[in-house]
Amino acid sequence: MNILYVEDNKINAMVMNKMLSKNVSNVMIAENGPTALKIVKESSPDLILVDINLGLNQMDGCELLKRLKKLDILKNIPIYAVTAYAMPGDAQKFIKIGFDKYFSKPVNFEKLLSAISSVASGIN
Repeated sequence: MNILYVEDNKINAMVMNKMLSKNVSNVMIAENGPTALKIVKESSPDLILVDINLGLNQMDGCELLKRLKKLDILKNIPIYAVTAYAMPGDAQKFIKIGFDKYFSKPVNFEKLLSAISSVASGIN
């Protein structure tokens, strides 16, 4: 299974990579939206995890979601929000704009791995 994680914070990316690499065959990291768009065009992820805040003066995760959804190659690929936005109503807000699932940071890896397993069982 190929997962693309879009995260500008190197420590968060490293932690997620370490946790996912134990259970997933391939984790790709993109530090910003343009890099993520390039990666999805060169490889075919089975799942995309997107941080919402991708740095000052950068494309945010919501804008990246809009651009990813326009790509035919990603038509059936789930895209999950993984974010520090954890106020009441944030989950519903991000699902409403088009994310398939929402995970607040710090991530509950048990729940995330369960969601990933559901995706993996659908591609096998």
